Amino acid sequence: MAANKIEFTIKKIKNLKIQGSSRVRKAIVDAMEYGAENSTAKTPIAFGREMEKNAHALLTARPTEPEARTAVRIILKAASHQAQTIADARENVLRTIKNYERDRENAMKTIAEYGANLIPKNSVVFTHCHSHTVEEILKKAGKKIDYVISTETRPLFQGRITARALTNAGIEVTQIVDSAAACFMHKADLLITGCDAVLIDGSIVNKIGTRLISLAAGKEDVPHYVATSSHCFEPLSYFGFPEEIEERPASEIWEKKLKGLTIKNPAFDITQAHFVKEIITEKGVFAPQAFAMLMHNELGLEHSKKEFMSLLRLWKKD
Repeated sequence: MAANKIEFTIKKIKNLKIQGSSRVRKAIVDAMEYGAENSTAKTPIAFGREMEKNAHALLTARPTEPEARTAVRIILKAASHQAQTIADARENVLRTIKNYERDRENAMKTIAEYGANLIPKNSVVFTHCHSHTVEEILKKAGKKIDYVISTETRPLFQGRITARALTNAGIEVTQIVDSAAACFMHKADLLITGCDAVLIDGSIVNKIGTRLISLAAGKEDVPHYVATSSHCFEPLSYFGFPEEIEERPASEIWEKKLKGLTIKNPAFDITQAHFVKEIITEKGVFAPQAFAMLMHNELGLEHSKKEFMSLLRLWKKD
């Protein structure tokens, strides 16, 4: 039963039925919780190994998701605590998950408050793709927003999720094709995107197209704000580990297979820190490099290379 739940979650993540860093994280945590509740392990050691196996399977479903990796790292740390009985081991994990999700819910509310406070009255806000975090900010800002310009976000049109959510919340939306971003950017007062990863130099990894849209914003003097959980920071980038950019199936672009035709379909791109005005997190609002330094110091990265590098096996494909 637990295996079926985990396989179902993996399939939904791979097919983008679950998308966005916070939603992917939540789905993976829920699957880990289900796995813990339904584990058939007989000893705490076997239970820990089972949790690691589940973590590996879930994390390899979407390689570019540091927030999910942070959550799993916290859960597995609880699983590794020396417990005398399988019941104690299970309880350690379930208690950790409950506290973790409560913390993340509070973090989302705080990010929404910080973000909404940055939006002036009568603003036109530009956004790309679908970010649950950005969605919460825009809903919180509510009547301060004149309207939102939202890209379709090809090839799978995640921007439609944004448009549907915001119009249902009473916010006016103008949806455009991705390639029209530069033509509409001059109408915007600010650009807000989410991100799936923040690197050690303050650069951000987000849905493909973000970099070009950020460049267009810079040309029009439209500030680019990034809304994200602090758990999207990628500590391994400090040790020179490059964030993997997921390559999606060519069939999402065109189902035809033509002789001599190569289709590339990366899911993400990297926007350099100097294009981003500030990163909005539950810890506060920071210049990109300042946020990266904060996380570097909080995690004590200069002393923890072995700890973080040992986690690579959990999401690197076999």
